[in-house]
Amino acid sequence: MYSDVQPFIKEDVQQTFIKQYKMLRHKLLTLLDTPVKTTHHIGGTSHFNYPTEPILDVLVGVDDLHDITALDEKRLNYQGFYRLHHPYHKKVVMAQFNNLIDLKQIARLHIVQIDSQLYNDYLKTNYYLTINASSATHFGKQKYNLATDTAPIREYENQKQLLFKQLLREINKDLSNTHH
Repeated sequence: MYSDVQPFIKEDVQQTFIKQYKMLRHKLLTLLDTPVKTTHHIGGTSHFNYPTEPILDVLVGVDDLHDITALDEKRLNYQGFYRLHHPYHKKVVMAQFNNLIDLKQIARLHIVQIDSQLYNDYLKTNYYLTINASSATHFGKQKYNLATDTAPIREYENQKQLLFKQLLREINKDLSNTHH
């Protein structure tokens, strides 16, 4: 797999990521006997409120994470997606690559059980970063610093997960303050 963090991008004038998401959404929802119930375009390429890697992130909702076996990895392999073997908690991640030599990720499927805490957290953080410009800017700076300070991509991804956890704590704190 490509060992460096890809250079960040700040915009998508041609709306390539939106088009790519729509095509991918259609493929996922029309696969034979698909367990896919929902898809959401998430991450920096969904709103460009901060510089981000040029990777399409898609939250894929299934009724039960065990249904991923019904999705049949081979069918996703035919679509160019391969399972990432990393100790993910309560999710399956599959990536699509630019080619099988460079292995630069161009899209990621975050397959999660619908209405689980993790699924709702994904939607909550993405919405928050979409509507809250100052938080998005701050998050983007932290993410960029990680990319420049962290050598291997695996370490960057691990640290980025910690950023998301920190952001989620801030969101939940903000939400609890507005309800009191």
